Amino acid sequence: MITDGLNPFTVLLFLGSILAAVALTVTYVFARVTKRERIARISLRALLGGVGAYAILLICFSAASHSRVLAPGEEKHICEVDCHLAYSVAAAKSETLQSGQVRHVVTVKVRFDEQTIAPWRPKDASLSPNSRYVALVDSKGNRYVGSIDGLKRRLIPGESYTTDLVFDIPANAGQVRLILRNADPESVFIIGHENSFWHGKTTFQLPG
Repeated sequence: MITDGLNPFTVLLFLGSILAAVALTVTYVFARVTKRERIARISLRALLGGVGAYAILLICFSAASHSRVLAPGEEKHICEVDCHLAYSVAAAKSETLQSGQVRHVVTVKVRFDEQTIAPWRPKDASLSPNSRYVALVDSKGNRYVGSIDGLKRRLIPGESYTTDLVFDIPANAGQVRLILRNADPESVFIIGHENSFWHGKTTFQLPG
């Protein structure tokens, strides 16, 4: 299974690190205000050491990752912590507009993978996806962002649908690939997530 790298353990690690950082920061400020220098030094060292250790883990996981391009029909799972939504490119077509731009219409299949539901999640509970980001990227790295309106539909386990993503791009863009990923800002700081700094990305090849 190809995923975006999110899992419950890394989410808990991220949240725990935030809580620990806040607690140590409050302790440091309180110790400085009350002139307890020894406690202030210890809390500051623990804070800096924790931030440094987390940053090292983040960089190491990113350095060990690699980018991949999925073939048409091949699925990428985006984690919603206690379940996954699977995305794949079902079809694509393009036409030249009067403006000289090229309109790409990419048909994406969205599937609520019932095999990925956590034991504590009700089997009939519907899911509203987290925020998404879609774009076409060319060989030079230029991105052409599209609308995510078609990806906001609620799903129940086992349900699927297709939706068209429309992109108007320059005619000289050449061959393009689809980016479809989670757009939650905190994912940048989650260890092993494809959105984290310098991590490899998963994109979709367009048919034809």
